[in-house]
Amino acid sequence: MNVREEILREKIDPFLTPERLAVIAQLACAEMGDEAGAEAQAGSAAGGELPRIGEVKVLSGGCWNRVIEVSFSSGESRIVCKISPEERDEKIIREYRVLGFFASRTAMPVPRPLLIDTTGRLLPGTLLVMSRVPGIVLHRVFGLLTREMIDGLTDQIAAQLIELHKERSSGFGGVEMDEEIRQQSWADFWLPRFDGVFTEVISSGLVDSELLRQIERARSHFPVALDIGRRSTLTHYDIWSGNVMVDFEGSGYPGQPFVSSYIDIPGYWADYARELSFMEMFGLASDRFYDRYWSAFPKDEGFQLRKNIYNLKMHLKHITMYPDEAYYRQGAEAALRFIQRIL
Repeated sequence: MNVREEILREKIDPFLTPERLAVIAQLACAEMGDEAGAEAQAGSAAGGELPRIGEVKVLSGGCWNRVIEVSFSSGESRIVCKISPEERDEKIIREYRVLGFFASRTAMPVPRPLLIDTTGRLLPGTLLVMSRVPGIVLHRVFGLLTREMIDGLTDQIAAQLIELHKERSSGFGGVEMDEEIRQQSWADFWLPRFDGVFTEVISSGLVDSELLRQIERARSHFPVALDIGRRSTLTHYDIWSGNVMVDFEGSGYPGQPFVSSYIDIPGYWADYARELSFMEMFGLASDRFYDRYWSAFPKDEGFQLRKNIYNLKMHLKHITMYPDEAYYRQGAEAALRFIQRIL
């Protein structure tokens, strides 16, 4: 269930009419500029008739926004619309820029950004339109995969992350930022994010006071633990099975899935350990993954400590999002125990 499902049903869904979607599709098709765009416009008449809309399907990838797939009755081409109910949603605007960066500057497979609209004229709120990549999100089929399939996908993800992480820079921050205006300290970049989540947890009343005091004591050591110098790594920053698309066609091996795209990319110059900590927390950084990753990048001495600091924050955040899930509370406690043993 989307975190803002009720809001989306009220503020977005009534406006997802064929007429509005046809206008959006026409604008997006003009941006495609290739055979797919021409195919999508094949049903339009010379007099400016709008493309004919086929199926409209809600996708499961959105946790905060409405994400829909729009197909055209004239062919197989499809687009994806991500819609926020908020006007000038900076996260959606930034995602458009990040997708452009990854599409043009990296070999990582990502959707192509086609259109951004913040005026509210096309749909209420903020609209991002991108190409529809083939396949389905990994978490929807993970339980159906054989060990051989999982191993194959793991190897692909490891190889793609190795290539991405070869890109290094100076300073920390969004990929759309010029190097000279990024934060020069990783701790200065990341700790305000931890503090924001910690404040949310305190206000929520979902965590007992003794655990909060222990976290606060550990927090005083974080600036030193997170001192990794000024060298940064290009990261996706949110790789889990809900943000990895897999396709069962086109791999060259019948029935063997391949990674067709990565979606919902925050895109930061960051500590590589932050990337891997999130992947491990959600089951994508297995021993097999690490065997391949460490063969390219030797593990640094502080990796385990930093990984647990990042996971502490992520578990705390998920406690506020899913207070009835014991997994996140237990995860926060386990991460804190590891941190306390090291510090």
